[in-house]
Amino acid sequence: MLQAHYSNRDFLLTDAGLAAVYEVFDDLHDAASEDQLQELTALDKRELLGWLRELVFTAQETITEIESRSARTARQEPVLRLVK
Repeated sequence: MLQAHYSNRDFLLTDAGLAAVYEVFDDLHDAASEDQLQELTALDKRELLGWLRELVFTAQETITEIESRSARTARQEPVLRLVK
């Protein structure tokens, strides 16, 4: 799988951008529930499942990071940063 990395200078995620991502997943869900995946993607099921698992993992890690940082900020605890 290819990984694309965007800095915040190259790409700004907006509500509309997240809504578009949601629509892609909703369309994918509809196609899967109607056994019509071949009409939506050329990926075989193994590749598609790999991508979906990677996306879910990354989304969950992002949620964990956001919640973790929010909790630290709420407690006003200093953050230890290791410097090389």
